[in-house]
Amino acid sequence: MRHTFPRLAGLAGLLGCMLLAACSGVEIIPDDTSAFAATGYTRYAWRSEPLSQDGYSKSRVYQADPAIRAAVDTRLGELGYKLVSASDAQFLVDYVAAAGFNQGQLARNASNITPVPTAMINRQVNQAEVDNAYALGGVKEMGNIALVFLNNSNKDVLWKVTVSSVVKDANRVDEKAVGKVMRQSLGTLPPAGTR
Repeated sequence: MRHTFPRLAGLAGLLGCMLLAACSGVEIIPDDTSAFAATGYTRYAWRSEPLSQDGYSKSRVYQADPAIRAAVDTRLGELGYKLVSASDAQFLVDYVAAAGFNQGQLARNASNITPVPTAMINRQVNQAEVDNAYALGGVKEMGNIALVFLNNSNKDVLWKVTVSSVVKDANRVDEKAVGKVMRQSLGTLPPAGTR
């Protein structure tokens, strides 16, 4: 009986972390890694050179590029993959970044979200429902990145992951958040040399 409380506390903590991750505003959609793992590749290079910021560019892609590359390099290094020159690489890493907009859509089964409060007998208008309708009903700016692994010999796609996140500050790139999301996006990737 003494050991039950620490186990329950640990389980509650794990559940709390999972719920926070689920509500983070980030959607990560990885492809199946079996084809990539079957190659047994361990050496990689970036397909393109790092973006250079000429002048006073305010483009978020130019601002985020160093954080994206650093996070990917760090995570791949932790998994045992080696960054080498393009001529020695077995696979190439590249990404495509694009901004987008998500039209605030309401789920059909969301009962506490009403865009137009209706009159009901013996019921006051719930301000929380009205606030939710305003907050969830508008257009949200999204940041989208597709990270792609390509076979160096024939440029076929070996694996890819798509990441979409709500942009919280359109004027600044949060490099820590970008790094964290990119590390999470590589979460399903197997260690180097695993077949």
